[in-house]
Amino acid sequence: MIDGRKRTIQVNVKMSEEDYKLLQAAASALWPEAILSNSGILLGLARIAAKDILGKSPKAKVAAKKGR
Repeated sequence: MIDGRKRTIQVNVKMSEEDYKLLQAAASALWPEAILSNSGILLGLARIAAKDILGKSPKAKVAAKKGR
C-alpha cells in the first residue's frame, strides 16, 4: 500500500474489453516491470489522474474542458 492506510471502500467496475486494454497498456507504459492486479491498475491510474486534475489551476481546467 502506498502510505500504510487500509483500503476500506470497495468499488465494482464493469468496462468494455477495449477500455480495459487501454488502461492495461497505460499501466504497462508507466510500470513496465510491475506485476499488477486489475484493481492495482485502476487505482494507480485513477490516483494519478485525480492528482493531475486537482493540481491544475481553474484556468487550466477550463482550457482542458475546451480541448486546448
